[in-house]
Amino acid sequence: AAAAPLTLLASPWSPPAWMKDTGAMCAGGKLKPDCRELWAKHYVLFAKALKEKGLPLWGFSVQNEPDGHSPWENCLYGPEEERDFIRDHLGPALEASGMDLKLIAWDHNRDELFLRAHAIYSDPDAAKYVWGMGWHWYGDPRYEWWAD
Repeated sequence: AAAAPLTLLASPWSPPAWMKDTGAMCAGGKLKPDCRELWAKHYVLFAKALKEKGLPLWGFSVQNEPDGHSPWENCLYGPEEERDFIRDHLGPALEASGMDLKLIAWDHNRDELFLRAHAIYSDPDAAKYVWGMGWHWYGDPRYEWWAD
């Protein structure tokens, strides 16, 4: 047992293959427009299932590495796509759940952080659902080493 309460953040890597335009969970692809509402509901169902097991979530990121072109599980969102998904589907679904779940946008490298923040925070209807921005420290060669 933990000595103190755990703060849990969930970060999806890919929707199911049938929800993506590529029909595959790996190697790119985007969430199909007609699956956006259902995918947002999955976040809420996941949070409820964890809560029932005694593991309440603090929040979610929208997507792990939404601009990550990789051979493993991923789902690509451009700045406007992430904003629109938050505004039109994910934000309202999380709010309606009544679970006080926080939402982190841009869970990716810091090099495009300001571009993504501008796209999301420039739209008040999307921004009201976002607790903050997330970023990974790697991705800049100036910081890819550790001092001895």
